[in-house]
Amino acid sequence: MMRKTFALCALLLVPALALADDCKFSEPRNLKLDLAGVKKVVFDAQQNTLKLAGAGASGGAFELRGRACASDADTPKQLTLRQRRDGDTLTVTLQHEGTLRGISLGNRYAYLDIAGSVPSSLPLQLRLGSGDADIGGVASLDAAVGSGDLHAHGVRGLVSATLGSGDIQLRDIGGLNLPTLGSGDLKASQIGGEVKIGTVGSGDLTVHGVRGGVQIDSIGSGDAQLRDVSGSVAVQSIGSGDLDVSDVGGKLTVQRAGSGDVHHSGVRGSVDVPKPR
Repeated sequence: MMRKTFALCALLLVPALALADDCKFSEPRNLKLDLAGVKKVVFDAQQNTLKLAGAGASGGAFELRGRACASDADTPKQLTLRQRRDGDTLTVTLQHEGTLRGISLGNRYAYLDIAGSVPSSLPLQLRLGSGDADIGGVASLDAAVGSGDLHAHGVRGLVSATLGSGDIQLRDIGGLNLPTLGSGDLKASQIGGEVKIGTVGSGDLTVHGVRGGVQIDSIGSGDAQLRDVSGSVAVQSIGSGDLDVSDVGGKLTVQRAGSGDVHHSGVRGSVDVPKPR
């Protein structure tokens, strides 16, 4: 999902391989972040590509650099990188401000490809539609992901996220709170604290290496795999999906299960799961 296409006034996804290196017409985009007195930074990345790395204040000014790419000469100027202040919150928006008409799928594309640094001490909020984001070294992360891809690593605090049909990969984070997982997939490893999952729809959840416990409210038709959990695992309900649990330091509890299967091994504490129907 690294590049995007607009069709019939709407943004449409094209295969990543087809547009992996396409940038026929481009313009540079640079932005120095106005961070004086800011306590939170929000990035609205939409369908674009964003890479951020947390850095200390000694690293100098915090700046974003990149390019606006398009298949025609008039479109790059419509791709903007802007910031605005609202009290102690700074919002950075990657946006397409124009309207493209009469474009066929696979023939046209337009996107922003932006990278830069943010203060490692500030919490970060991300809104991601069908784009791609790579976030590392920040204090905490609150992400809403639609059909795009998010990679986050080295987040010292909590990662909170909602996921639609996209993919999220997390590594080396302080904790995880996931209220909803739709049809997408989430993989998380090296988690320093608790993991709290709300609803898993038809997507898949894979969690490895948790220093705390894992709580899941419900699993629908998707599958959940939990491995190497220091604490206990508690699941309220399972529909037609499967739960696979291994190497748990505490106990395993499943309150209700439908047609899905529960597999477990290496649970050091007590095991309380419904009998197979």
